[in-house]
Amino acid sequence: MKARHTTALVTLTAFAILLSGCDKPASEVKSQTVATVAGDTITEAELDIALSQMGTLTAAQAAEAKSGLLQALVDQRLVAQAAKKAGLDKDQEVEIAMAQASRQVLVEAYAQRNFKDVAQPSETEVAAYYAQHPELFSQRRIYRIQELELTTEPSRMAEVEDKLKTSHSIGDFVNWVREQGIVGKSATAVKPAEQIPTPLLARLSQMKDGQVTTFPTLPGQLLILQLLESQLQPVSLEQAKTAIERVMMAQTRKDRMDADLKALRDAAKVEYASGYKPMSETRADTASGDTKPAE
Repeated sequence: MKARHTTALVTLTAFAILLSGCDKPASEVKSQTVATVAGDTITEAELDIALSQMGTLTAAQAAEAKSGLLQALVDQRLVAQAAKKAGLDKDQEVEIAMAQASRQVLVEAYAQRNFKDVAQPSETEVAAYYAQHPELFSQRRIYRIQELELTTEPSRMAEVEDKLKTSHSIGDFVNWVREQGIVGKSATAVKPAEQIPTPLLARLSQMKDGQVTTFPTLPGQLLILQLLESQLQPVSLEQAKTAIERVMMAQTRKDRMDADLKALRDAAKVEYASGYKPMSETRADTASGDTKPAE
């Protein structure tokens, strides 16, 4: 059974290797060569990285897996070489995808090096987080929600919201929506508090069963939610401790990354073509008094 499981893992990993589109890096890592495919080397380091992606294996499983993984890496080289002969590496979409993949690897390596080591929050900090978020813990609920997502012209949004407020029931409102030919999708969902987006949870946690709220999403779209019922299912501090630590450490990494990214932005010279400047950049310029259009 274990042998079959290892073979399946090798097959899945090999499939991922072939679909990854990753060619040999520009600068070869110094490592023992384990195979050569038309002059293109495969190193022991590359094979070990592929093996590490399979999780924890026994020595026997690892030895069996290596053979299959090496064959997958050979096949990857063969397909990549055939693609180059066909000129696919000169295709614009392929060039862009390869460049983006390379940059993403660098981004992940940068984050791993600079933001991996984050101190675990103290018990006092964990307790404070628990107390600050009763909707997730001490007052946690399971919500059964009727969702109605409407799509119409942005100019009609005020009319739709007014009709919702004056309707005797959600059923009457739905009938009016149909009569108006407004596109709508309806669904019922059961979700615990931790699976609900924070802004929406802030509203739902204050609502009583049967109440309705609206939540704009995109221009011309409106999400209408009716809380059908909710059931209190609190979580103790001890039960939540590990999850809170994980969330707090993730937030610390994000804060550090945001600060680092701001410093990188401030130090860099970024120029946008006319009409392409992001709205966030435009608002920042307006707030600072710099209203000069991008060249």
